[in-house]
Amino acid sequence: MTLPLLDGIRIDGLPVEQLYPGWIALERHPVVGQFEVILFQDEDSGRQACWWIEEGAYKGSHVMALRPDVQNRLLTGMDPVFWPLAEGVLGGDIRDDATSFRTDLPSIAFRELSGLWLGRHAPHAIFIAAGHADSGEALTCPDGKPVAEGRMKALLSARRGTDVLVVSSPFSAMPVRAQIEMKLGTATAYRFHDALENSVFYLVWNEATPGNRPSFYYPRGPLLISDDPSGPLIPGWILEWFAQHSGHADLIRAARPFLPEDFGVGQASSLRTPRVPQAAPAAAVVKPTDPAPGKISDNSPEVTEIRESEPVQRRSFLPELPLEPPPVLQSPHKKGLFGRFKSLLGRDDQ
Repeated sequence: MTLPLLDGIRIDGLPVEQLYPGWIALERHPVVGQFEVILFQDEDSGRQACWWIEEGAYKGSHVMALRPDVQNRLLTGMDPVFWPLAEGVLGGDIRDDATSFRTDLPSIAFRELSGLWLGRHAPHAIFIAAGHADSGEALTCPDGKPVAEGRMKALLSARRGTDVLVVSSPFSAMPVRAQIEMKLGTATAYRFHDALENSVFYLVWNEATPGNRPSFYYPRGPLLISDDPSGPLIPGWILEWFAQHSGHADLIRAARPFLPEDFGVGQASSLRTPRVPQAAPAAAVVKPTDPAPGKISDNSPEVTEIRESEPVQRRSFLPELPLEPPPVLQSPHKKGLFGRFKSLLGRDDQ
């Protein structure tokens, strides 16, 4: 008996009548031209997979597994969707001809398409492990744009809060405000635009490990800095998100730039200020302990002990002059309570 969603599907010229145990067909969608995609799921693990169909014939279980001629027909058919986005909003300005969007395709299928399409048409992004940024060294992106010393290390130290994310641009070092937040399944990406350098970059957090530092993606580089195992997939995920969300252009146009008041309202993350040497600590005042039980107090005035901290060597802007030591002044002997009574009676002993 033929399964309903597999009606008319042939493998090696024969109709499909059963699947591997535990797998069920969930959805069937037209893609482009004579291509269709069927979504399957393992009932036990929830794992999903796709079949790519052309004119009713099974062609492969992943876009990468398709024969070159079949793959070329499928990806070429997706050009109207991906080209305006890849050459526009992904790494630069929004294009008016970005009008084709797809919200009907399963995410797993769309990601296969976007990732392979981008890898085929765009220059391969240079991939660097985030650990290389720990040295704080300056670097030059593949397109020649420089990143000054310490900026990438500061950027990858960014932490998210409850307000709009504000970071320091690795290119101009100026504060920039996140324009949009993109949910990418198990990850969240933030798009930033550095107006001074006319550069777009992204920070991406893996929500499975939100405490880890983010990945950095600069499409025009193209440069990708990440410690995440799924880091190489990030460019395709972002392209797929744009292709599914037709309202992204309005969100980006409505996003306001960074304003000075954001220091108090938003979260300025990874903004670094010069370290200022701290002044010498104040002298510690230590009060004497209470007299031991049974010890008679002489009711003398309270005495405090001053512990001076070690002097801090500072270079003065004044010339060093030979100064004579100040004269030593003799202070009168302090009188106790009994001595003060004698003074009141005019009987001071010389």
